[in-house]
Amino acid sequence: MYNKKFLFLISALLLFLVNCSYSSLQTQISEKQNIKEWFLSTKYGSVESSITWPSDNNPYPSLLMIQSSDRDNQKNTKELLSLIGYPIIAMSISLPGIGNSTGPHDFGGMKSVESIKKAINYLVKINNNQKKIIFLYANGFGANAAIIAASKVSNVELLILENGIFEPQKIIKKSPENIKIRLKKFLLDKEYKTIFRSSLHEIDKNQAPIFIIRNIRGKNYELEQHNELVKSLKMKKKKYKILDISEKSKSLIFQKLIIKKRVVPIIEKYFKKEIKFNYQKN
Repeated sequence: MYNKKFLFLISALLLFLVNCSYSSLQTQISEKQNIKEWFLSTKYGSVESSITWPSDNNPYPSLLMIQSSDRDNQKNTKELLSLIGYPIIAMSISLPGIGNSTGPHDFGGMKSVESIKKAINYLVKINNNQKKIIFLYANGFGANAAIIAASKVSNVELLILENGIFEPQKIIKKSPENIKIRLKKFLLDKEYKTIFRSSLHEIDKNQAPIFIIRNIRGKNYELEQHNELVKSLKMKKKKYKILDISEKSKSLIFQKLIIKKRVVPIIEKYFKKEIKFNYQKN
């Protein structure tokens, strides 16, 4: 019987080889676990996708992770592989313009929304659970697209958002230089208003409760955007819960496995009904 560390290393090697060749691969890495990496087709192009799932074909809930920044995309494989052995179907996609997904970057706009919807539909199709339970995790610009996408489908059980950006025009002056250049070009596009919509204006259409992870030591514009989201949720009397964390920004090398250490415990508490959602109070 292979131990988890050995399986992790083998899986990482397989996905590394796939990333080098940009091809599709599906393999059974043990008697209990499958893994696949491929490009999911959408009407806008292709989306870099990865998935791991138990081999026994029993019904499991699904977790869809949205990678919406260049930094996060580098962690994509590591995050996914950390979930091997958990009773869950775990899938990750990189939004348009991220990694090897068809660009350009639309900062959580309609192309991103379509990509997330396509991934959700894929999970619904392959999951033999009678009740299709999908947990959706997104951060940054992906959080905006995740809220809109979740409002257009019926299978999202819980939205988990971290450091969400919902109004690009308000954060451009405070963004890192590499993001600022691309964001400025995006906002000057004549079609900007037709390809992007802030989810804050559509929060009333969302039926899934929202679990918000707020880093109280995060960037000022991230905290400002958090406040705007909570304001909209209160106004529309939507279910939400805030988890405050305190973390300094770290280099990519020293970043933690966010999904395994932070998101999985939230899902476990949700199933145990230990999360009390707020309607109008923090």
